[in-house]
Amino acid sequence: MASQPAAARTLHFGPFEVDLPAGELRKAGRLIKLQDQPFQVLALLLRHPGEVVTREELQQALWSADTFVEFDQGLNTAIKKIRLALGDSADDPRFIETIPRKGYRFIAPVEGVHASPPVSARHFRGLWVATPFLVVAAACAARWLLNTRPQADDASLVAVPLTSYPGDEWFPSFSPDGNQVAFQWRRGAQDNFGIYVKLVGASEPLRLTNGPTGSYCPAWSPDGRSIAFFRNVSDTRAGVFLISPIGGPPRKLTEIYLPYFGSCVAWHPSGKWLIVSDRNPPGETRSLFALSLETGEKRRLTSPPQKLRVDEDPAVSPDGEALVFARGPEGSSDLYLLELSEGLAPKGEPKRITFEQGGSAQAAWTPDGRAIAFCSGSPHSPNLYRLAFSGPGWRPGKPQRLVFAVDGVRKPAISRQGRLAYSTFAIRANIWRLELNGGRPSAKQPERLIASTHLDHTPEYSPDGKRIAFASNRSGSHEIWVSNGDGSGTMQLTSFGGSWYTASPSWSPDGRQIYFISNANAGGRPGAYVVNSDGGQPKRMEGDGPDSWSRDGKWIYFISKNQVWKRPAGGGNAIQITREGGSYAHESPDGKFLYYLKNGEEFTSLWKVPVEGGDETSVLESVCCLNFAVVDRGLYFIPEPHQEHSSVQFLSFATGKILTIAALTGVSAYGSSVSPDGRWLLYSQYEPQGSDLWMVENFH
Repeated sequence: MASQPAAARTLHFGPFEVDLPAGELRKAGRLIKLQDQPFQVLALLLRHPGEVVTREELQQALWSADTFVEFDQGLNTAIKKIRLALGDSADDPRFIETIPRKGYRFIAPVEGVHASPPVSARHFRGLWVATPFLVVAAACAARWLLNTRPQADDASLVAVPLTSYPGDEWFPSFSPDGNQVAFQWRRGAQDNFGIYVKLVGASEPLRLTNGPTGSYCPAWSPDGRSIAFFRNVSDTRAGVFLISPIGGPPRKLTEIYLPYFGSCVAWHPSGKWLIVSDRNPPGETRSLFALSLETGEKRRLTSPPQKLRVDEDPAVSPDGEALVFARGPEGSSDLYLLELSEGLAPKGEPKRITFEQGGSAQAAWTPDGRAIAFCSGSPHSPNLYRLAFSGPGWRPGKPQRLVFAVDGVRKPAISRQGRLAYSTFAIRANIWRLELNGGRPSAKQPERLIASTHLDHTPEYSPDGKRIAFASNRSGSHEIWVSNGDGSGTMQLTSFGGSWYTASPSWSPDGRQIYFISNANAGGRPGAYVVNSDGGQPKRMEGDGPDSWSRDGKWIYFISKNQVWKRPAGGGNAIQITREGGSYAHESPDGKFLYYLKNGEEFTSLWKVPVEGGDETSVLESVCCLNFAVVDRGLYFIPEPHQEHSSVQFLSFATGKILTIAALTGVSAYGSSVSPDGRWLLYSQYEPQGSDLWMVENFH
């Protein structure tokens, strides 16, 4: 192993940051626990990216001479702990590759940021010598910092409440002079969202819109004369409207396909165009279009690849030369930048500017047009970041977490004068238990069983009913947890960390393993994993979705390329089950049918197919949020639409009739499970929580 100059104090790779003198590993700003010896091993590998670090070199650098007997076990344990902290896998490595009988190699790019003297012996036994290369590195780092750091000290900025009304306030938009803000507000569950305007510092807002359906996503025009917003006109369509900021009747411009929550309209700085996300024709992927206010012309700006599905959240730079938007599956998108000509024509293809695949979206430009603020992280509680551009060609710097903003930031807006506003809302859900009554209405009210101040969902009973597996972000990241059947004794099984989404556990027939889905693999793509139910290192499995077992334990069902497959539990070739799409498959108790979901234009439907092959038949027109559980005499489910006051229902196989079992006290979240004895139903439910607007002065 050749000696390398290594005077970087802080090293970056992927979403991780390593502070060598402090002995700290962080991911997306969060501290990840890693013991001293594994940290030293990681530090040595990071100092030599792309090189094989032999076991002998590791022993000489990090183990004393009298620990030869314990070295092999100690190194193996250290590597396992590092991989667990990084969410890495020996079989499918993203960071640390095992070189059989030789050592290990760090395979991801490593970036040093701050030049400093070599790491002291207290943290690292290897002695590293600085070279003239460090002068160049320091100069590059200094130039990078000048181009990317905020003009103001983020740590000195303070967020103060902009609104504190009862209910939900969302999606602020400043007037051109920065003295007023438009936003959407719903006072309570019985109210529709309306568009409101208020003076900054004043308490009473003016309501602009009323009607049987809500109005949302306001955007103030560059000349200050109009506010654009959306209003639903059908189950699948929304109208794009303009209204005066002092009130009056709104004017409808056009209709678009129903936008995703938080995907708002954006103004071009000329005031002559609006940028919207739409599907045209309805069957294609969601793309961005420029809508002319003068002629009604709709001009296509983007064409996302079919596999990425969505272009949304547009934001145009103050000079009109660049468009930033979110691209990717909902909740797992990254930001892209498209250069625009004076005639609003795309200049080349969009280029990707964030690489977290943790839900980066909802960008807002700073007044000078050289940086953006945006939301990134878990879709349930995203954080606020700043990203600066340098030089010609819009070269993106490294995103910086804005420490003044708490978790759960949504839709930032920045005025021309440097006022930053945003919504705060972190999604909360708990797991509830309902005592069943054999397919008849339940005689008892549901009770909260597993709860925290975070998100607990997708519960699944073990085969013996004594334990429950579920997903939760109560540790700061989405992980798989287990508890006793009564909800006590919770224990965390996985430790991927960061903003990865991990959920939908499924037990093996013997209860020894739990299969689940996570996007913590290379590229942020969803994939299937398995972990021992008592803990251990998760293992990557074949497929894109959560696995489930056949009742006889001979087959494992999995999802690949939006189809359901099965493979022999003991190994062998996979067999395709569905031909018209399918996901989240579970076998019936008698082992004769496979029930699975299909994503439709409006709702997710439930289908079934004989396990030995045959015709696929529709069972239910709508199922909300993976909420179905098959039992001997029928199936329990929660139907769409996803709204308050939904209910648990039962479909009888004998009669084909559907009966309401119990009303929910709130909005259903993801996942249902029936205990093996048929007595209990588990489901998750979102907890009521309001959202407010916050504001920061002097943000640039």
